[in-house]
Amino acid sequence: MNFILYGEQFPMIKTRLSKILKERLGTPDSFNVVKFDLDENDPQEIVDEASLLPLGYERKAVVVDHCSFLGNGGNKELREIFSKLVENSSDEIDLIMIHRSSTIDDKFPLVKEVNEHGHVYNFVNLKKEDWPVYIKKYFKDHNVEIEPNAVYELQSRVDGDLYRFLNEAQKLVLYKDKITVADVALMVNKPLEDDVFQISNALMRGDNATAVSIFRDLQKLGSRTTDTLIPMLGTQFRFISEVLFLNDRGLEKGQIAKQLGVSEVRVSIALKNSRYLSRTMIAHALDDLYQLDYNIKSGQVDRFYGFELFLINFPN
Repeated sequence: MNFILYGEQFPMIKTRLSKILKERLGTPDSFNVVKFDLDENDPQEIVDEASLLPLGYERKAVVVDHCSFLGNGGNKELREIFSKLVENSSDEIDLIMIHRSSTIDDKFPLVKEVNEHGHVYNFVNLKKEDWPVYIKKYFKDHNVEIEPNAVYELQSRVDGDLYRFLNEAQKLVLYKDKITVADVALMVNKPLEDDVFQISNALMRGDNATAVSIFRDLQKLGSRTTDTLIPMLGTQFRFISEVLFLNDRGLEKGQIAKQLGVSEVRVSIALKNSRYLSRTMIAHALDDLYQLDYNIKSGQVDRFYGFELFLINFPN
């Protein structure tokens, strides 16, 4: 049988691939599953393998990744090669083609053939409204109950990142058979953007102690580093500087939000917190941040000590 798996959500493709192999082969192993990558392997190798009947097994699978020829305007030579493979396919060999794109050429005869006599799976990007359904189904499939509020808390913490969701969900599944909001708060870290937002707000209010406390909590997580914190904090300061500049020019909050492409609420928070600092002080803070980044990367200062010292000495 022939299969096409396509879409931009590769974790979902991998999950479906594993399910197909298990259903079709029973116990997949290196003898009954042969994997190729069109970006690395010669197409003739794939043709040769797809022509060899399985030895010692009832069926085998030939998995081919990066089948970009399935898209609109795909490589004609590859289209001909794989069209012949599909046309001459046998019941003993499953050909599984993976296309890492959200679009496919529905008019391509090969696609039509697989759609009619095989299986075509489309893994589209999850929209915000699709996440709760996907999360509930994931936990249900793993025989774990998750409370409604925990679903939305988990959704907000993974922030649309499917890779992260799968990693965090696996930990939760192993943790308990009924997941609550408290469990999600304990096991899943908030998006780093939230922490950066809290740090910058604390600094703008002159509450350096809170900013340092948040940073020390991030250090305990291990995965959060100054490599990410510094540029994100710099971005936040530049945003506040832009808001102040436009505000000084007499623009209303709504006009500022429209020009910067953000919500009016975010502009309001920036204006409220910026009462404690001038644009000049923010500019000096940005210079200090850039210098700190250079010193860390050049090995002149320890990343954690240097960043904490920056927070302590931030102007207020």
